[in-house]
Amino acid sequence: MPKSIPISVRLSDDDVAFLAEYEAQGARTPSEKLRDILREARARQEGGQDATACEELLRQMARPSERRIRQLQRETGQRSDLVIKLYERLPEMMAELVAAAPEAGGGEAELKRFEAALAAELFALIEEVFDLGLTSQSRTYEPRLMEGRLEPVLEIARLLERKRQETAGE
Repeated sequence: MPKSIPISVRLSDDDVAFLAEYEAQGARTPSEKLRDILREARARQEGGQDATACEELLRQMARPSERRIRQLQRETGQRSDLVIKLYERLPEMMAELVAAAPEAGGGEAELKRFEAALAAELFALIEEVFDLGLTSQSRTYEPRLMEGRLEPVLEIARLLERKRQETAGE
């Protein structure tokens, strides 16, 4: 075990109250809680360099709210595949955006690879969201939610298709 060095810090009343309420697995004392906070800060800083670590960090950040949502869904008997898909997909997408970005001097090929990976993630999410609109009663808290939201997107898709056909005919 590395040598530990005692330090002294001054905290505001708000910070002390926060530390008292802060929950960290296995941490009970203020020292244990501060060590956990430092461990998390280190993980955030280092996790930005690795997509897998970054994704896990983002999932950890979202986990408390996801648990609350899932609990509320159980209590109310409601379910939203849209909300759950976002909890599943967005950490993947953000990790790609943050940690898989090309380094300086990466060149055109790296930029294209990065863009292609982001596009693949984005269009996979779009397909999954469109899938929610296939039934007249979408799998969302508000059964008609997708109806109103998809129409403008479908109009844009029709315009894009028309433009593609015009371009192909030239």
